[in-house]
Amino acid sequence: MKYYLDIKVYPNQSLTYKGLFFLMLFITIPASYIGISFYFMGAWPVLGFMGLEIILIYIAFKILFKRSESYEHILLDKTKLKIFYNNKNKTLKEIELEPTWLQVKIEDIYKNKDVLTLSSHGKKIVLGNFLVPEERLKLAKEIRYGLNEWKNQYSTN
Repeated sequence: MKYYLDIKVYPNQSLTYKGLFFLMLFITIPASYIGISFYFMGAWPVLGFMGLEIILIYIAFKILFKRSESYEHILLDKTKLKIFYNNKNKTLKEIELEPTWLQVKIEDIYKNKDVLTLSSHGKKIVLGNFLVPEERLKLAKEIRYGLNEWKNQYSTN
């Protein structure tokens, strides 16, 4: 089957698992030294709080890694534009839009925040909310290009 658009949009993630290991090492060693020093000075609760701090930082990064496993998959075939919201390889939500009257817009919500929306027949979908503005603009251009290719199929026949 021919697709006019086949785009997968992933959240930005600059830290790898190896990087997380080294970052946690970089945090754990000084925090352990500080905690143990305070323990020997008689302020033993500091050691527990340092340990708690390390655990909370690790949990925060694990949550970040979990969220980065989700992505959006945009497909445009001969009849429909389909948007799949996935987590790993599992589809959480699927939306179908009629591409004939589809509008692709970048709308300003407030001062420094904008969103990429697709709207058709009363449905309004927000895409790429986790992307930076430049990437949202690039995604909008790619979607518009795919829609133009799709519309040109009818004008050339």
